[in-house]
Amino acid sequence: MRTKRKWNIKFDQGCILAVVMYFLIAAVVYYAAGDQLFERSANKAVVSSDRDYPSEELVQGVVLRQMFRCDMDTMEGFQIYIAAFQRGNAGHLDLLLYDDTAGSLLYETQADMGGMQEGQAVTVRFPKRLEALRGHMLAIELKSEDSIAGSAAGVWCHLDPQPAHMQMYRNGEKAEGGLCFDTFGTDQVWTGPHYWQIVIPAGLALAAYGIYLIYQYRRNRKNRVILAAGMMKKYRFLMKQLVSRDFKVKYKRSVLGALWSFVNPLLMMSVQYVVFSTIFQADIKNYPVYLLAGIVLFNFFSESTNISLYAVTGNAGLITKVYVPKYVYPVSKVVSTSINLLISLIPLFLMSFATGVRMTKAWLLIPFDLVCLFIFCLGVGFMLSAAMVFFRDMQFIWSVFSMVLTYATPIFYPESILPDAWTGLLKFNPMYHFIQFFRKIILEGISPQPREYLICTCISCAFLAAGIWIFRKLQDKFIFYI
Repeated sequence: MRTKRKWNIKFDQGCILAVVMYFLIAAVVYYAAGDQLFERSANKAVVSSDRDYPSEELVQGVVLRQMFRCDMDTMEGFQIYIAAFQRGNAGHLDLLLYDDTAGSLLYETQADMGGMQEGQAVTVRFPKRLEALRGHMLAIELKSEDSIAGSAAGVWCHLDPQPAHMQMYRNGEKAEGGLCFDTFGTDQVWTGPHYWQIVIPAGLALAAYGIYLIYQYRRNRKNRVILAAGMMKKYRFLMKQLVSRDFKVKYKRSVLGALWSFVNPLLMMSVQYVVFSTIFQADIKNYPVYLLAGIVLFNFFSESTNISLYAVTGNAGLITKVYVPKYVYPVSKVVSTSINLLISLIPLFLMSFATGVRMTKAWLLIPFDLVCLFIFCLGVGFMLSAAMVFFRDMQFIWSVFSMVLTYATPIFYPESILPDAWTGLLKFNPMYHFIQFFRKIILEGISPQPREYLICTCISCAFLAAGIWIFRKLQDKFIFYI
């Protein structure tokens, strides 16, 4: 009978493999992130978009000119807001963009005012990006040559005082307030041009540390990395058994079994879609995928942290009888729920394809977000499992906190409905960043901005470090309380 060969990697081989994987992952990220490594969106309301008063009718002989300083690297267009005076209008509006610094006309176009609604935005997109304008004084000029008084539209303005470089003029004379308008374009990101300048030295440092570890290992010297690697190898069979047990217990005597991990997010999405689609669907592109993405990721967080509460107390029999590193128990809980997460991703991808979402190279970045989420949940799991040993009320407190976090995370609603003050607080919600990162890739097919990578990495590493520190400080006292 042929015996099954086990894949056994030695310590020095593992160090070499880690360095190779580092450069491979760096190359994949560089390829998948694409243009987002080099530039970021720069949509800005240069002058307040709060509509205070409409301008006079833009008829022949009336010229509005709004000055502003360009603060983006490339400009792709701008938009203004039409004042229709609650009536149907006719005629055409001429929109011109000047570079006053260089003394040149950058772009001109014309918009038909017939059928324009009150407050409707007129968006001007340039056929080609306008570059090298940062710091230049620009001017938007609005006029009409064929509009007649009584059926001519105006534009919305606001009354807030503006600095001199943001002055609005009417027929060459200073006017009160300013034009309500937005500009959009891109800013260059420092990360792209310097990507390999960061990655290669970091990789060489990792390789040097790997050589140092191999040197220490071959001379039988111990440090925390070598000890951790040895413990993982020694107890990997136990870890496998604990993960298998948790997964089997969850679906014990269930007719569908593991299929519930497939069906459950679809059922939750269906219910919430029926309830909330009429409210939010108009504000969210591809609401079913938006909703399902939030449900799948938040369910993983909720499930992994809830079962981590009992990681130590639920294994009291093993802990009191056999010596096993106690960190094995919370790790096994989070790993077992990761299997459910991977199964839950299948209906999410199927729903994406069914609704016309196009798979792009940015999808290669999905594992980064999932790994960060896993590390974050593992850190929280360490904290909760340790706290539960000494404070059994933690299960009730965490239940309430999880419910609050559910509504504090934009799972079924868009963040745009929140007041500005609440939007700022939203940035302190870790799950917000993981879910938005995932949605950016799935729904828009592009990589998030480099700072989002940094935010997700810092959140996950900070919670893991805090969780390990708390767990290690308290683990020797577990035996007296379980």
